[in-house]
Amino acid sequence: MSSARAYYEKGSVELAIETPVMAQRLEKRRHLTSNSERLLIVLVGLPARGKSFLSRKLLNYLTWRGNQCRIFNVGKYRREAASQLAHESHDHFIDKDGTRQKVGACDANFFDDSNQQAAKLRQRVAHLALMDALEWLENASGAVDSRDSTHSLRRQNQCVAIFDATNSTKQRRAWILQTCKERDEESEKSTGVVFVESICNDKELLVENMHHKITSCPDFDGVDRKEALADLQQRVEKYESRYEPIDDDALSYIQIFNLSSKILVNHVYGRLAKVIVPAFMGWHTGSRPIYLCRAGETEAMQRCIMNNGEHSATREPQANTVKRMRGDSLGPRGLAFRDSLCDFIEQEGLDFMNQKLSKIHPRDMETGTSISGLLPDPNCDLDDDSSIPQFPCLVMSSTMPRALETASWRLEFPIKDVSNLNPLDMGDFAGMDLEEIKEQHPEWYGQLERDPFHTRFPGGESYSDLINRLESVVVDVEQQLGPAVVVSHVSVLQVLVAYFRSTPIAQCTSIEVPMHTVFKFVPLRGGGWLESHHKLLPDDLVTQSCQESPSPMKQPIWGDSHSCLPQKLNRAYSLPSFESR
Repeated sequence: MSSARAYYEKGSVELAIETPVMAQRLEKRRHLTSNSERLLIVLVGLPARGKSFLSRKLLNYLTWRGNQCRIFNVGKYRREAASQLAHESHDHFIDKDGTRQKVGACDANFFDDSNQQAAKLRQRVAHLALMDALEWLENASGAVDSRDSTHSLRRQNQCVAIFDATNSTKQRRAWILQTCKERDEESEKSTGVVFVESICNDKELLVENMHHKITSCPDFDGVDRKEALADLQQRVEKYESRYEPIDDDALSYIQIFNLSSKILVNHVYGRLAKVIVPAFMGWHTGSRPIYLCRAGETEAMQRCIMNNGEHSATREPQANTVKRMRGDSLGPRGLAFRDSLCDFIEQEGLDFMNQKLSKIHPRDMETGTSISGLLPDPNCDLDDDSSIPQFPCLVMSSTMPRALETASWRLEFPIKDVSNLNPLDMGDFAGMDLEEIKEQHPEWYGQLERDPFHTRFPGGESYSDLINRLESVVVDVEQQLGPAVVVSHVSVLQVLVAYFRSTPIAQCTSIEVPMHTVFKFVPLRGGGWLESHHKLLPDDLVTQSCQESPSPMKQPIWGDSHSCLPQKLNRAYSLPSFESR
């Protein structure tokens, strides 16, 4: 190989040596790469920029990962303090007539720098909230011995406090850093600090944000809509007069423009800090449905359920001799579910597009590297080819044949098959039922009953291990602008459903995932999700047999042969409600 060709293909082959100049430049990165178990995320931004939306999404995502996380919202502290002060002093600086004193509602005059009494109160509540955040980090970290615990348990030592306020001046941000430094010196522990600034310079988007804020923020409860909007605009103007965007590249910060249309990351190298960057890139406030379902029923599963039903009917409990194989294909009911799923998604997608077409072209709903679907040529006649989808849709599937077959429809969407969605790896116990495991390995089975979430199968995985490979799936699904469909398996779907429900992740093993039923999640304005269930196949003899068949252990549900019963549910799962200052 010629030297020129070698240079273009491999570059220099000389051993990399740090020069004095390079070492000096890397020193900052070396300092920032340290993996602190304690992280303070400081939100920065003017009112109505989506800070509280980001804080709620962060809380749900990090808690789902197994980290300890808590929001310290200065606006909440301010309202409580203002309400108490007004009650004690009978001072009506909160609003002109004092009608909203009881909830601590404050009008725009409260945020005027010339109002010295209010300025002192704002600084006092900010100090109180920060002290509470640092004290919580001190007490929460170190709960698990990192030397003799699993990786998932060690995650509980990674604590994140979210300091939700405007933090709009350089002076305020310098005070936060200095306070953290002094607290670290006292505790002899290190706390990482990352600033997250939400910037909105899109006037139309800002108007929408303001209209949403006045309907959800306690400061405007019971206030006429026009009056509330005018008051909020005055408040923003007072903040704008002293607002200083982050421009110090010595800080660790993330800047989010217009709710994820652009993200700037500076000096964010720590392990936990890097986790949140992809999540920030995926989150947005748009509306799109997300569908989760199990792979359809295979022939082996049907025989298994029928055999259990026969044993139950004769009251002769016998071991199940039908094994589920990873290469099993769909049976008749599984194929019927596949076709019903295709029809369901087609109708749902068309309904979604009917709501969107007046606002945006479907091609604009393709996002990043995630190909959302095949879009029709505007010049072609759709009536000539019913296989051409009329809406964008991300279809994700595990690599298991039954899942791929379930996602293979007459609508020719490309299937993104990823092993991340494969079922829980049972390792040395693969192919065994819980009854067999209990009989042959009673000690391990006892551990499973005590802690089904963290107990790892020998040579395989635990439920907590699934989170590691599902983080990218969550980000990929969240970032979609159009419908997204995930076809997977019970254990994986339990973990995903826990994310959308904001269910404590250790309780995910109790989540029922019915067979031939679609979970539908639609986003709420506050960051949570509205959930509904859609059973696509009617109950029949197979389901009845499953109802009659005794289950050796209801929690957790490890395989695809259990939990085939439908659930009727239409419930909104909201993230904790906080409003920014």
